[in-house]
Amino acid sequence: MRDTGERCGAAMYELEPVVFLVVGVVIVNGIAGRIGIPAPILLVVAGLAVSFIPGVPDFQVNPEIVLTVLLPPLLFAAASEASVIAIRKLIRSITQLAVGMVLITAFSVAVVLHLLIPEIPFAAGLALGAIVAPPDAVAAVAVARRAGLPRNVVTVLEGESLFNDATSLVLLRVALVGISVGTMSWGAALGEFAWASVGGVLVGLVLGLLLSATRRITRSTLATTALSLVTPFLAYQLGELVLASGVLSVVVTGLVLGFRSPYDLQPEVRLTLRATWAAIQYVLEGAVFALIGLQLWAIVTAPDIGRTPVLVISAVVLATVILIRPIWIFLTDAVIRLFQRRDSVGSRRSLVAISWAGMRGVVSLAAAQTLPLDTPYRSLLLTCTIAVILGTLVVQGLSLPAVIRMLHLPGDPEADTLRERAHAREQANRAIAAKVEEVITTHQLPEQEARRMRAWSAGRDWRGLTDDAADTDQAQRRLDRTSGWRHELVGIERDVFVNLRNAGQISEDVLRELQYDLDLEEALLDRRLEAATGHLAATTAAFDDSEEATTTGALRFQRPDGSGSDSIGR
Repeated sequence: MRDTGERCGAAMYELEPVVFLVVGVVIVNGIAGRIGIPAPILLVVAGLAVSFIPGVPDFQVNPEIVLTVLLPPLLFAAASEASVIAIRKLIRSITQLAVGMVLITAFSVAVVLHLLIPEIPFAAGLALGAIVAPPDAVAAVAVARRAGLPRNVVTVLEGESLFNDATSLVLLRVALVGISVGTMSWGAALGEFAWASVGGVLVGLVLGLLLSATRRITRSTLATTALSLVTPFLAYQLGELVLASGVLSVVVTGLVLGFRSPYDLQPEVRLTLRATWAAIQYVLEGAVFALIGLQLWAIVTAPDIGRTPVLVISAVVLATVILIRPIWIFLTDAVIRLFQRRDSVGSRRSLVAISWAGMRGVVSLAAAQTLPLDTPYRSLLLTCTIAVILGTLVVQGLSLPAVIRMLHLPGDPEADTLRERAHAREQANRAIAAKVEEVITTHQLPEQEARRMRAWSAGRDWRGLTDDAADTDQAQRRLDRTSGWRHELVGIERDVFVNLRNAGQISEDVLRELQYDLDLEEALLDRRLEAATGHLAATTAAFDDSEEATTTGALRFQRPDGSGSDSIGR
């Protein structure tokens, strides 16, 4: 018994930091929303402050935990909500940042570091460049949405954040091989980079399609949710198993499943997944920035940190990282304009906003800590990484809202959203009206019945058909008759919204909002029908038998689960 109690006590002791971390994330996020400071920055500051409290243990998070446990679900959640249509439209701009920007930043840092300290192997400098190259766009996207950046600029930042981690981690892997063998084999490195990219996309695509088919077959909400929770880890492990990019596998899997969600999932499943992943994303995004702050003091007080040359070198690396981003963005834009191929990102003011949204985060910190202990100048590389993370979060993170306001970017994202939502509802109303007229004409309904159907479908207030006769046989019969027709209307609306999304006429965010309303409505309808049929099953069965024998010219619609049909007749 004593051993059992000791084990339970030890388990609770290990769980306590996690519990306090989650509670702290919730509190700091709430404070950030009230005082107007970006939550990621305030979380870093709060984590650093907490690390000075007596009795708080040193946080030394295993970098593998960050890369294999925290990063996959974060990327999967972001990819599931991303717009495949918008990313495909802006793929050139996203590729220039997620691939070109990472590579040019990594090699620039390597060259600068090698010029400052010629004794450092180029592979070690390239490793540092790969570590600090990818911006963590969680904070940038949050600030961009709140400040009202145009939607296409936000899409570019989101797309960059999805794919740049894969580029940097693959490049880091190549650089570590160069460190271990003492020289860079560029041919082998290029081949490994190519396979990691192509293989990661293939693994993610195949897994996404397989899981899409599985979700269509699996109708259990709990089973689908459980499968969704393990999907990012499964995708990551499969990608790494074939020596490809596990991060890229996770992203592509999330994009496929997010795009296929309207076709694959039942309304109640989508509602559950939405709530589940919103909570997971909220906690993990806060936790990764809090962990940076909690680990900062232990890292910056390492033996070699306080030396003047180290601080100077760190400042030069930080300046290189900050400056290379606008240089690359405006240089590529000039080349594009030279050949008269205008990008769809927008004006040069939009490019300024993108140039300044380059904050680094926990991925850089975790990647730096994966450096082998015998890496040349490892303490210096860690110091430079911390300088870049802190410098970009403070310099760019705090000033980004002001920069966006000063740019006075054209367009109104809120007005665009309202316009798209109104357009989608107008198209859905037209499709429903056309369907009603088709049913009326096909079945030659009497004028009174036709008028009632037109009025009802226009308002689509199915509750009014049963509220006046609650808990009666009449209520049950009317609800059973109208349920199939209401599902038909919801199906028409959903098809219209999805087709508009696929055609690029509404954004993924607008589709999610409209689909969320439909899912709530349809789930409530199913719950009401289930409750009514539960205590009137015998009456309904008897009524259906008599109705089948006596009613002619009835309209029948298949229920969504295929279990039967409902009718509206004379």
